[in-house]
Amino acid sequence: MIDAHCHLYSDKYDHDLDEVIQRARKSLEAVIISAVDPDTLRKSLSIRRHHPDFIHVTAGIHPRNAARMSKEESAQLWKTIRNAKGEIVAIGEVGPDFHHIKDSRLRQRQLMVLEKAMEQAEAFSLPLVIHARQAEEAALEVVSQSRTPVLFHCYAGTGQMAKRITNLGFYLSFSAILLFDSLLQKTATNLPLELILTETDSPALSPQPKQRRNEPAFLKAIVYRLARLLNYPPEKIASITAANARRFYRLPANASA
Repeated sequence: MIDAHCHLYSDKYDHDLDEVIQRARKSLEAVIISAVDPDTLRKSLSIRRHHPDFIHVTAGIHPRNAARMSKEESAQLWKTIRNAKGEIVAIGEVGPDFHHIKDSRLRQRQLMVLEKAMEQAEAFSLPLVIHARQAEEAALEVVSQSRTPVLFHCYAGTGQMAKRITNLGFYLSFSAILLFDSLLQKTATNLPLELILTETDSPALSPQPKQRRNEPAFLKAIVYRLARLLNYPPEKIASITAANARRFYRLPANASA
């Protein structure tokens, strides 16, 4: 299995990060950390350098920050990402979040940052990871002509929108929301399996009610639920979704550096 999107730089792991990674190694072949600003990018790259055979990093800007980012901050962000492009496997997460951002001007800024991110991803020949909460339509309008692979991470939109996304050859990633959302479960059964990834989005969205902090080792619950929905053996779904993640992020066959 491959955890296609998580945030191991979070301070929620400060006291036991090595143990979290060791637990993940028992059942996963790779973990993708998604940095959301220059500071978390530096921390994510530091984690990767300690685990180069297992950890990979993407670099972007969280929508809530993108909405209020100045031109100077934007320039610094892309300079930082450009300097790190040899160590990252994708641009993102980046995109619109209309759940948290209601002001139309701030929403427009998010979309402008997404457009810039798409340009950078194409320039760097890297895939693009989209955060689009209650804003899938707006995000898809921006990236519909993307010349680089696109992933809508932590997908929780409608079945119709999911079809529009995958009809363009773009990928979707399911988190533990899949365990609890019956409409999303129905959506998952009607999509091309070769375009589905699985993620934890750790430390959020734990599939275990008694353990609020999520971690990559919990990916198994999502893979197993997807397997039941599709009536496949769990091992088959693990193999296919891992292969999809390797293809999207352009990881080597064994997902090692």
